[in-house]
Amino acid sequence: MSAPQQHLFVELPDGWSSKIDITQTAGGGYAGVAELSLGGHKRGVLVFMQQPSQDAALARVRLRASQFARERLSLTGSAGTRPS
Repeated sequence: MSAPQQHLFVELPDGWSSKIDITQTAGGGYAGVAELSLGGHKRGVLVFMQQPSQDAALARVRLRASQFARERLSLTGSAGTRPS
């Protein structure tokens, strides 16, 4: 049986934040979902698979969320909003 789900919040660069739902699996790894927001508005969701520790899972989320945010900014040319 897996451990109870934890809810964590991670601040990211450039006004982005992430609400993370993380669960320790029966095998001892960590997996979950991270909801990415910019200025309080949901902009995306990342699913992360088995990581060996909670620290590794959080590091993975920070890396992938930062990559997502940079890509989003480069596509729109602004702070994550859609072009007009």
